[in-house]
Amino acid sequence: MQRTDVGTKTLTRRAALLLTMSVVTGCGLTQPADEGEGVMELTSGKAIDDAIGPLWEGGGERALADVVDVEFDELMVFPEATPADRVNEAAGTKLLTGKCYQSSTQLFLFRAGGAGVLAAMVSSDVFAHEVQNATFGPEVRIVAPGGKQLITLEG
Repeated sequence: MQRTDVGTKTLTRRAALLLTMSVVTGCGLTQPADEGEGVMELTSGKAIDDAIGPLWEGGGERALADVVDVEFDELMVFPEATPADRVNEAAGTKLLTGKCYQSSTQLFLFRAGGAGVLAAMVSSDVFAHEVQNATFGPEVRIVAPGGKQLITLEG
């Protein structure tokens, strides 16, 4: 029975993320890149959320580089209400068109060589507050005490 409850919570969190993505993209927060610009859009952080679930439950740590399919040298974490200009500057392209990042998820912006390579919307309900507005290097790890206690990023 407990396994069913866990699956339901995970499904609920994923459903909320997908709903948020639909609302965010429906409001015009992303914009196609102009001719010659790099192309990057907000994406679901599904792979990251999938890695977080078991850690949130049972504890442990995992390198974020082992979770995402991009090479990166920097991770910037932006919370809801971060000014769009700040995110766009960090991304090196016009990722957001509104005044600010308007999602309840956290935006994980992976960068390589000073430009964004992946913008993933990650469930924020499991992270400790100190990961917001923080920058991490490529060795960043998801660190969880387990027992559904707040997770942090280190490295």
